[in-house]
Amino acid sequence: MKNGRGRTSQQRQRRREFLIKTAGGALVTTALAAFPLRLRAAEPVNIGALYPVTGSMAQIGQGCVNAAKLAVQMVNDAGGIKSLGGAKLNLIVSDVQSDTTVTRTETDRLINGYKLAAIHGCFASALTLIASEVAERAKVPLITGSSSDQLNKDRHYTFTPFARASQFAQAQLQMSKLVSDKPKVAVIFENTAFGTSTSNGLREKAPAEGVEIVMFEPYSAGFADAGPLINKVKASGADALFSVSYLNDLILIVRTIKQVGLKIALNGGSGGFVIPDFYKSVGTLAEGLQGVAHWNHDCSAEAEKVNAVYKKQYGEFLFEYAGGLVAQTFMLADALERAASTDPEKVRDALAALDVSSGYAAMGPGGRVKFGPDGKNIYAHPVGVQWQNGDLASVFPKDDARAPLVKT
Repeated sequence: MKNGRGRTSQQRQRRREFLIKTAGGALVTTALAAFPLRLRAAEPVNIGALYPVTGSMAQIGQGCVNAAKLAVQMVNDAGGIKSLGGAKLNLIVSDVQSDTTVTRTETDRLINGYKLAAIHGCFASALTLIASEVAERAKVPLITGSSSDQLNKDRHYTFTPFARASQFAQAQLQMSKLVSDKPKVAVIFENTAFGTSTSNGLREKAPAEGVEIVMFEPYSAGFADAGPLINKVKASGADALFSVSYLNDLILIVRTIKQVGLKIALNGGSGGFVIPDFYKSVGTLAEGLQGVAHWNHDCSAEAEKVNAVYKKQYGEFLFEYAGGLVAQTFMLADALERAASTDPEKVRDALAALDVSSGYAAMGPGGRVKFGPDGKNIYAHPVGVQWQNGDLASVFPKDDARAPLVKT
């Protein structure tokens, strides 16, 4: 009997302990239900942004920064990088001050000071060449709208989704035939990487296009007097002028042409010609002038949507470099999604395998981005543009034209 009573007592004790534990577990469960666990947010993805927001190239650089911020917001509002738990893009902007030395130090600083998945910048070829050298050594992918063909030589981490300088040259030469069956062209160009590479492409391709270059003249970027240069153009007998120039130089050239009474068809190429500040500075003198661009805000339905948002926010259309930068941001987002990693090497490999033909990443002439072994988009080509009623319209080639060319 004694043993039986002992066993009964032990069973009752174990039951009391079980009920206490069960009640405690219920309390814990209730507490957890009342205060749900907060999952740790995914770490942001750092993207370096190298642009000149001060100095001689500040007008374009600031527009690029505005577009980059808009693009990051678009990606983040759409859920971020889903393969990384919805990680948001974190844009780290650096002002390279329109200076090659600063560009080198700032690229180094970003790479060494932050855990970057990739970099975009700088739009100006002279600056981008420096930034890409630093990025190549650090093995960090860089994607850029710069047009210099040198960026596709001996590079492994540099990606250029838009038209190259040599392609710009061919488009300009072909557009000159819209003015004359046998055009005689004067070429003037600023003496940095952008001007020299583009102008050399013009000279090399002119014979095959049936265009005679009657003048080929470099000038020092940032000059104060365009008179002597334009007088040479006037004396050359040219019926078309190609000016490979950034904004401030081009403004001075256009005004000088008007002052000396020179009647000549002008193709301002890319650079400063295709940004709103050009029209703001020269007004109706811009009407009918032609140029080439690697991107224009009427090139696709997606481009028009982004342009409407940008224009509402900043009061002007989304110009070439800035619009291309929105597309580049979506290319990076696509690569990050597929890489499912912020490791620069893996992001680089994902960019190298990129092949998109729809959406914001593909909004550009050609409508498709696929990089070749040299980092160049094999489908890229420029679009011919013309100033019409204060806006920049795509007019060439036929497949990319959104408005007819207005002959002046």
